[in-house]
Amino acid sequence: MLISILIYGFTLALLFWGSSFATKGQLKADYLSIENSTAAKGFACLGVFFHHVSQNPAFQQTADIKFFEYIGFIFVGIFFFYSGIGLLKSWKAKPDYLSTFFKKRMLPIIIAIYVMNIFYAIFICIAKYREMDALRWVLGLLNIIILNDQSWYPIVILIMYAAFMFAFKKCKKVSNAIFVVFLVALAQLVIFCIGGHFAWWIDYGWYKGPQSFGTAKWYQQILALWFQGEWWVNSTMCFVMGLLWAHHEEKIIAFFSKKYWLKFSLLGILMAGGMYLGFYTMMNISYWSEFAGHGVGRIDKTICLVSQQVQLATLLAFLTVLKFKWTRSNKVLSFFSSISLEFYLMQRIALNSFLFITGTKENPIIKELHWNLLAYFIAVFAANLLLALIYKQINKKITKLLVR
Repeated sequence: MLISILIYGFTLALLFWGSSFATKGQLKADYLSIENSTAAKGFACLGVFFHHVSQNPAFQQTADIKFFEYIGFIFVGIFFFYSGIGLLKSWKAKPDYLSTFFKKRMLPIIIAIYVMNIFYAIFICIAKYREMDALRWVLGLLNIIILNDQSWYPIVILIMYAAFMFAFKKCKKVSNAIFVVFLVALAQLVIFCIGGHFAWWIDYGWYKGPQSFGTAKWYQQILALWFQGEWWVNSTMCFVMGLLWAHHEEKIIAFFSKKYWLKFSLLGILMAGGMYLGFYTMMNISYWSEFAGHGVGRIDKTICLVSQQVQLATLLAFLTVLKFKWTRSNKVLSFFSSISLEFYLMQRIALNSFLFITGTKENPIIKELHWNLLAYFIAVFAANLLLALIYKQINKKITKLLVR
């Protein structure tokens, strides 16, 4: 209870610190300003961290901050959404935006991925984080497979950036370009629905054996290959939602400028319905059909994906329309936004390095008042922050050398 009070209290304080309200009868013209968008991404950065901490076995057993376990994809969706908005607004404002797009937007992320792999190669060697053979080392360092099982986001955002760059170079109409980006996002959803959580298609039927996953080769296991997990795809469509919002922004503002509170209330009802639908399908259908003996479960996965797209679309619309009347920004959120990629990519090292405080997966240690869970949280947060700052400086120096 103590840790829940502290973390939820800290979250609420950050959420409302620096609040600003529109004057009566007016909508805030700066609702999507860099400052306000940065605050949203900073809050999402911390939300992803809380989500990953909540997955620790001891936190699972005590149900401390359990709410964050179910909403991690929403925080990631916020990143995709604001990325889409930011790109389209920049493209509209800067005629030569795409000429330097790869160098300024994509190359720094590519550099960050390969620098991260060096961090994780060292971590794996020291901590024996996972078993590695020569092939896995080569593929991992090349990022054909991922050494850090939480590093899927930079891969997906690069795919979406590439789709954006191609579509907006080749298509004359903005609507056509957005449709091309939509098809790229949709293809990723389809890939997951067909592939599932593991490589069932390698030596088909191996997973039906008595030992199945216990004897599976590394490339057949969960998290081994790209797009083996719903987290790779369930938030990606938010990038397209961001593009659509930026493209139709004037019409959206004009629509809500009249009878705002009535329309906002109706949107709130839609959002509540979307949230219920998303959580209901996750609790009663689930993405994990193959582990319930239902095969790959393509229909189950499709139902869950569609329901979560409704959930995300209604929630993001609600939150963004709310910003017509209320925004907030503060230095803490701005800071975490500025290191969001680095803070995210260093989390697995920090999360695993202090597991001794909370025990193992089989035997979690839960002290009175859960004080050791709080100690774990603080240690992971501090280590994550330190690693992120070091990692950012290294990335900055390498990027400066390569990007001129």
